[in-house]
Amino acid sequence: MRRPLVISHAACGGHAPENTLAGVQKALELNADAIEIDVQASADAVPVLMHDLTVDRTTNERGEVARMSLQQLRKLDAGGEPPPTLAEVLDITRGRVLLVIEIKQPGIEQLIADVARAAVALGDVMVWSFFPEALASMRAAEPSIPASLLLAAKSLLRWPAARERALRLGLQGISAFFTGVDQQLARDCQLSGLALYAWTADRPDDIARLIDLRIDGICTNFPDRAVELLQKAGRW
Repeated sequence: MRRPLVISHAACGGHAPENTLAGVQKALELNADAIEIDVQASADAVPVLMHDLTVDRTTNERGEVARMSLQQLRKLDAGGEPPPTLAEVLDITRGRVLLVIEIKQPGIEQLIADVARAAVALGDVMVWSFFPEALASMRAAEPSIPASLLLAAKSLLRWPAARERALRLGLQGISAFFTGVDQQLARDCQLSGLALYAWTADRPDDIARLIDLRIDGICTNFPDRAVELLQKAGRW
């Protein structure tokens, strides 16, 4: 029976420092189907893992990621280790799980495509972004990488327009904030040929509701909770 992908958020944000190799390893240990990470580029054009545009919240230093070289970033403490590069993550995940790359900084799409090609991992990645222009650029840079439009709760209030935008861009899916994912949205995506993913559901009752909707993937900081619920439902 078809089941949703269990997508571990921010590497494995509920069990390890976000966007770290330790988090990637933990997600693998917890049997996640996919691992979501946030990617932007250093000042010297190296794709690295970082959610915020600054390093202030998740490291021991301050500053804008885009103004720091890889050498500077490698000196930071992001929870017991430096922020990893996208290439380092692909070395671990390639052939094992799907890597979901959220593009946090439009303009780095060619860099992402180049790293994925060099890692021989084009078939092991997907991209998500809130920025339609980034997804359009990603589709041009590497059409073989699936792309999905991220939608916040307020964007779902204008769902028909978001649906049309995704289709015009030739995207493969929608990733919507979990509170707005319901039966109607699931049906609309199915009729439009769009995969539907939900982010970021952590409470067991929210995860269970999404499982019942038979969507394509559930992004969560606690992949173990989703796995347990799928096991109980006989769908793992």
